Amino acid sequence: MRVAKFALGALVVALSASNAYAQKSKDTLRLALNDPFVTLSNYHYNVDEASNFNRTLYQSLLAFDEYKKQWVSVLAKSWTRIGDRTLEFDLRDDVKFHNGNPFDADDVVETIKFVGNPASKITFPQRYNWIEKVEKLGPYTVRITSREPLSVDLQLLAYRFQMWDAETMRTHQDVQDYGRLTPVGTGTMKLNFIDKNKGVMLERVENHYADKTYFRAPIKYVHGVPLPDRQTQIAQILTGGIDMIRNASPDDAKELGKNPNLDVSNVRAANIVYIGFDAKGVSNTKVFTDPRVRKAAWMAIDRDAIVEYIVPGGPSVVEKVTAICFQTTTPACNPTVLPPKYDPEGAKKLLAEAGYPNGIDFEYTVFAPQKPIAEAVAGSWLRAGIRATVRPVPLTVYRKDQGDGKFQAWSILFPTGSHPDASNNISTLMQGAFEQYYGDQDIYKLLDAGIKEFDDQKRASIYQQVYDHINSRFYMYPLSSVPYAYVHTHDVKLMNNPLMAGETAITDYAWK
Repeated sequence: MRVAKFALGALVVALSASNAYAQKSKDTLRLALNDPFVTLSNYHYNVDEASNFNRTLYQSLLAFDEYKKQWVSVLAKSWTRIGDRTLEFDLRDDVKFHNGNPFDADDVVETIKFVGNPASKITFPQRYNWIEKVEKLGPYTVRITSREPLSVDLQLLAYRFQMWDAETMRTHQDVQDYGRLTPVGTGTMKLNFIDKNKGVMLERVENHYADKTYFRAPIKYVHGVPLPDRQTQIAQILTGGIDMIRNASPDDAKELGKNPNLDVSNVRAANIVYIGFDAKGVSNTKVFTDPRVRKAAWMAIDRDAIVEYIVPGGPSVVEKVTAICFQTTTPACNPTVLPPKYDPEGAKKLLAEAGYPNGIDFEYTVFAPQKPIAEAVAGSWLRAGIRATVRPVPLTVYRKDQGDGKFQAWSILFPTGSHPDASNNISTLMQGAFEQYYGDQDIYKLLDAGIKEFDDQKRASIYQQVYDHINSRFYMYPLSSVPYAYVHTHDVKLMNNPLMAGETAITDYAWK
């Protein structure tokens, strides 16, 4: 580590004078991609970096202003609730897709039918299959009916359903190819190219129809450059090959911040890194079926030290979460059962009581970008005799092993800001492919009650019980929020997203 730090420090000094300027003159911002992607579809590749682009390429029927707590019209002019299962939308009649095709009711109907079809192989089908039917009532009017009363129907339509062009969808034998071959949307930026070697570039749509208060594109071109190796990213930003690194490590940010041509910006975000455990024993280890072992693992994590030295931004920016939610952005996030304090000696005693006086060994699978945090956790565990083999993997391997029941313990960054509601946080992390690791029917009964409750206070009470239940069973350790740590050239500035309090998009970057 010392050699690496010295090498980086020397490189920063050596290249300080020769650093090229950002491509401001070409109105092109070049952003390093940690986990390159070849499709732009939140339905099939719902990952933080890709979503950063998707949010500007596609649009939904409506949006939610998280600052003012009010709905915003987007592709829909207005909507009416007809009972507790039915919504009707009047659509705009002046919108075109990036390929020139007009937007109308057919696009809404075909998009919703596609994502609700099990054959579409959507990553998180529970976000979409709640719709029983969608009907075209006129060229610019649609009716959406849920299978049962659903208190978050508008939220889901706003945060999850990005409208695709029906005419383009029909040209594909396999519509899953839409995001890979023809990602056409109605957003403020359109596709210039997407390629596994060159990356992805979006281009500003001139004279876009939308309200500039919420929908903007300050930079004409944003180029996501595939650079999964961190040292290559550092070399590129120092020599002017790129203009921005996103999610830099604290050590890298500190060293790069010494370069007079670079700035470091730590931006608060509703991202959470958590640690899950195989409580049902579906993997090839049974150690975590005992709640005492799970509690010991919680108690042996020196969270304060990890936040101070490993998590980008440190204590001044990081939110110390007490459940898998954020009190600042997630409604109904108010647990009364809190994580136990750091106590490695107490953790040792718990392990001995559970029949493991010599500690435990297991595999700890993590999405590769979270490797530094995972290694710090594993180091903290060692003090209690908890020996974890950290296994960093790309997302494709992570999702496959997750679904195949191979996880013993795991971590990934979960962007709660993509839909800041308790129903989203808990259902995403406890149901679907994760249900096999828990199978706790008490939680699922509460989730079912919460999703049907329209009264805000009653909903909050229900979800408080769920968070308390998760914490009392030590299912999922809420480690830390993870700010966005940007290293960028002086010419670049970062702005708050006008809609989302805990998320960003590439249209939040601008020139000074």
